[in-house]
Amino acid sequence: MISLQRIFALSLAGLILWNCESKTPPMEYMPDMADSPAREAQEADSNFPNNTSLRLPPVGAVPQGHYPYEYAGFTDVEKLPNKGLTNPYKSDLVNLKRGEDRYQTYCSPCHGVRGQGNGTVVGPAPRLNAPREDGPMATLVSTKVKGFSDGQIYHVITEGNALMKSYASQVPTEDRWKIILYVRKLQEYDNRTAGK
Repeated sequence: MISLQRIFALSLAGLILWNCESKTPPMEYMPDMADSPAREAQEADSNFPNNTSLRLPPVGAVPQGHYPYEYAGFTDVEKLPNKGLTNPYKSDLVNLKRGEDRYQTYCSPCHGVRGQGNGTVVGPAPRLNAPREDGPMATLVSTKVKGFSDGQIYHVITEGNALMKSYASQVPTEDRWKIILYVRKLQEYDNRTAGK
């Protein structure tokens, strides 16, 4: 006589095989959990007043990871309230190395390797004093730029100034601050070697 265990095993195997070849889908107890009524982009949806599936963000919403620049639109660097923002990064070796790397990539073509305004795009020093509508090009080691706060230099990198356009799309916020740390080191070097 066939044991009860064999009957159970054979019936279980038959049930499994029968389910594998079934042409009907399995029964869903909560179909909205597995197949939500999602809408395609720009598809009409009569459930909302504007009859579209696209949702507008609430007023004042800020994208994740984005921090609006509070001094956007100021054109005169010297009239920034409180001289702009303060640098949140410390002048340590790691930050200076990153600042130097970003400076050499984005800044040195115009400002030169040592911030003297003689980069490969601008040309040698005699061309710096060529008459232009906004005056001679200011170097990063000039008295005027040395007197700028970190926030003012950050503003110039972010918004641009005179012939320099904004670098906000090329240089991330963190790297702008680290470039400023490196510029300060260039200025210190210029102060030490100015009399020599």
